[in-house]
This record gives sequence, structure tokens and C-alpha cells, in this order.
Amino acid sequence: MDLSAFLIFDPAYQTDLVGYGMNRPFALDRGKLVLARLEEHLGEPVQFRLPVPIDRQTLQLVHSEAYIRSLSSSLTWTEIFELDETLDENGHLPGARFPLHHIISDFLLKAGGTVEAAFACLESGFCANLGAGYHHAKPDRGQGFCAINDVALAARSLLRDDKCKVRKLMIVDVDFHQGDGTVLCLQEEMKAGRVYTYSIHSHEGWPDEKVHSSLDVAIKEAEQGHYLEMLAATLPQSISDFAPDCILLVDGSDAYEKDVLPGTKFIKLPLPVMQERSRFLSDLFFRHSLPVSLVFAGGYGPDVWEAHYATVQAMLARYAGLTSLAL
Repeated sequence: MDLSAFLIFDPAYQTDLVGYGMNRPFALDRGKLVLARLEEHLGEPVQFRLPVPIDRQTLQLVHSEAYIRSLSSSLTWTEIFELDETLDENGHLPGARFPLHHIISDFLLKAGGTVEAAFACLESGFCANLGAGYHHAKPDRGQGFCAINDVALAARSLLRDDKCKVRKLMIVDVDFHQGDGTVLCLQEEMKAGRVYTYSIHSHEGWPDEKVHSSLDVAIKEAEQGHYLEMLAATLPQSISDFAPDCILLVDGSDAYEKDVLPGTKFIKLPLPVMQERSRFLSDLFFRHSLPVSLVFAGGYGPDVWEAHYATVQAMLARYAGLTSLAL
């Protein structure tokens, strides 16, 4: 089935972390597993669109020139990935086949998918980049495993393109962690009333020092049983009040109970709740006739793809008319 109007992916999204000398629980096969489950449910191969890497000029829409230059140094990447290992004189981690800074090519490719998905959703109603979502990267530095803020790049690209006629957009971030970097990257647009940032995230979780989104819904560990209620009590009104032209959805799966990152212990939602979150979001956006672009963002371990599949499934049921996929 040709779903290239709705899905962007490249097998290269499965970054060879071992080749770079890293051992981290990133779930880099999430896109592959989501596609495999789609094919299983549809009973036929699924066609998707291949992304094109972003260029330096696009990077400059959000990131400072000094920071962009620093990405050619492997030392910068040890900070982004929070690594303690010592680099050799060629920028290799112990046992690595590639210098660490060469990993930028993977980020440029995945960020390209995010920008493409943002423009594509204006035509198809929905488009998912099956990866990326680096919402912790700031204008002048990366952190939290995020080097390039593709969410902010997509937002700024849309708003500065006169042809697509997007005047206002909303970023809906449901990752376990607050999308702090995106907020800092888009301060100008937020002050001008062109971007609204909605973040529902862990109150106790990292980052320890939160920034101010347009609306922050911070879920305390003791409140996680009311997660869906708090989402339903805040997001619909935000959409009605702001009246965006489109949605950029940061669909983090790290609030799922099967996420293995130790820092996500404060919210552990079972799969039925994650599926209900997906259904709620898809129904809400569709009811408001809003184009939706999706990125995966956080998710760690072998099972978190199940939560992403729930959202892709729900969105395709609504926007592509694939009712056989309805939750």
C-alpha cells in the first residue's frame, strides 16, 4: 500500500551506535517495527517517502553559527550524549570504527524527515516522520541526546514559507520530558503569538529546571492515574483559544511503562492508556480539521515502539481513512 503521503522513513534511521562506540538504550528500530506491524495489519508491504538531509542554511534558521561549527568536534558530541569515555586523537570512542562527530549525518537526515513531514501534512492532513523529535536541543547547544532541534526547524520553516500560508502553529509535546529546547528556540514566535507550545510531562523528571511553555501540564508521580483527565482538561481548550493552522506532535513514548530509561520512573502508563492517549489526540485534531505532523522523540528499550504504533495507527485511521486500523 502506498502510504508515502503519510509516512517518512529511511532504514538509515537505525544508527549504528556500536560503530560509534556507544552503548545506550536508544530504541532506534522504532520506525522499522511500526512499519512491520502496519504491514502485518494491512496484509501488504507499505511504501513510504525517503527523507532528504537538511542543509547548513536550514540549520541556521534555529542554531547559532558557533554551535553549528562545534558539531564538527567529537568532544561536543560526548557532552550531548553524556559520555565519560576518553576520545582518541581522531575523535573515536574506545572500540569505535567511526569518529563520533560523523554521527551528525544521521541527525541531518532525520531532521530532514521532520521538515518534510511538516510540509507534507498540509497536503495530506497527516504525515509522520518515523523517528527524530530532538526537542531538548537549544539554539547554542545540544543536550539530553538531542543535537539538532528538528521540531523548531520545522516550525520556523513553515512560518517563513509564504506559499504554505501557515500563520499560527501549535506544538503538542506529550513526551515524558518537557520540550525545553523547543521553547527556547521559538521564543520570538511565541511572543509574536505565532507559536503555542503545549507540554504535558513529568513534574519530577529531567530537566530539573523547567522553562515556561505556553502551557505546561506537569504530572506528579502521584497524579499519573489522572494523566488522561489532565490532558483532556487542558489541550482542547488550548486549541480552541489559540486556533492554530496546524499541529506539530512530539509523540514521546517514554511515559509508557515499558520504557527502560531509569529517569522515566515517575510516570509508568500501561499500553491501554497510551492507546487511549493516541485515540484522544487523533480524534481531537481531526475534529478541528487540523493538519498534523508527527515525530517520535523519546523512547528507550525494545517495546516502546508499541506506543508509537498506537498513534500512527490512530492517525492513519482518521486521516487516511484506514478504518481497519482503528483502535
